[in-house]
Amino acid sequence: MSTGEPIRTGQWCTWCTGRTDQPTLIAVIETGSGPGAIQYACPDCMRIHRLRPFDPAMNGCPVYERRRT
Repeated sequence: MSTGEPIRTGQWCTWCTGRTDQPTLIAVIETGSGPGAIQYACPDCMRIHRLRPFDPAMNGCPVYERRRT
């Protein structure tokens, strides 16, 4: 059953809550019970919040770049 509407693709940005067609995986949150979560960021939020892509070595925690002083 088609409504003629285009299928929306992409993910929701966890930081600005907008939809993005260029999501970057930032964090995977695992829980002992119940559903976990996956956090994505759009390109603008990646830059504004200095986010870095998901790194399994960081145990799913978001990684932020340090400011240079």
